[in-house]
Amino acid sequence: MKHRLTIACLFMAGLSSLAAQTPGSVSSKLAGIQRFTVPAASSRPIGVNFVRPPLAAGRMDSRTSTTFTDNQVNFGTLLAGKSNLWLELTNGNYRGMATPVTVASANTLNTEDSLVPYAPGAAVFEVREAHTVATLFGATNTAGLHPSTTLNLSGNPDEIHIPDGAGGYHRVFYSTPAGGWRQDGDEISDASGIPIYHVDAVIIHRKQASALTLSFVGFVRSTPTYFPVITGTTTIFNAAYPTGTTLTSSGLATQVKQGTELTADIISIPNSSGGWDACYYATASPPSISAGWKQVGQGNTDKGTVPWASTFRIERRGVTANVKLLPGPSYSGL
Repeated sequence: MKHRLTIACLFMAGLSSLAAQTPGSVSSKLAGIQRFTVPAASSRPIGVNFVRPPLAAGRMDSRTSTTFTDNQVNFGTLLAGKSNLWLELTNGNYRGMATPVTVASANTLNTEDSLVPYAPGAAVFEVREAHTVATLFGATNTAGLHPSTTLNLSGNPDEIHIPDGAGGYHRVFYSTPAGGWRQDGDEISDASGIPIYHVDAVIIHRKQASALTLSFVGFVRSTPTYFPVITGTTTIFNAAYPTGTTLTSSGLATQVKQGTELTADIISIPNSSGGWDACYYATASPPSISAGWKQVGQGNTDKGTVPWASTFRIERRGVTANVKLLPGPSYSGL
């Protein structure tokens, strides 16, 4: 995959206070544009490393297992009409931990997961909407994916595969007769609102004899990102940060199972040939192998400076856990 990236750094005013705020006073520090070229007749994973702007920020006054209460705001009003919301902690030892919001009412946010083990007593948080098919690719397919000439996949459209949260994928395509986005198996319903969360990588299946260039804009997060990884699974994730990350700076050395090619977690990064470079963190095995990042089949060659792509893949051989990815050094202080 050819990945051309331009970052337009907008150093905006920070949050004026830690109390909940209206959308107009909540800002992000970085924004930019990200471009991908998907070659003809190919399947490529892409990670849109930009998120939508914060809608609210606040400080938790109280909580239960899956509720956050901020007495300074009415979320029911502030977030009215918004969907696919997610909450991210922005302070404390688990800064960057996130979970979907299930209900926003009065001054309370209900979350899908309990953040009690991770949220400090005065947790600070932000709330955003997840991207959707429509926000990334356009409600009327302004991204230019080849549409289906029928109401289903028989019209040979390009496909967008989006994680469904259950280990599978939504197979989404644009149908010209339907005048909108549809998904395989449910060609009647509008699929434009299917969410694409900040940890989700999508796969573009380009079926045409020409390349397709995709452009995305948004805001850049500077907090760590947590990815749920399950023993015995292989998952593709959005790499979260559009520039500046390497295997060494990612912080994954302390998050993955270390070992040999056969026992360690495998972290794979897309390469320019359309395949994956499979890397692992080696434990020292003198005299032939020193501790550090190595690539499968390449002996003791250090791979710590390998630049990050927009996506990465984890083959998890260690225990089920939340793996933390750090932004690169260039994000320090942002």
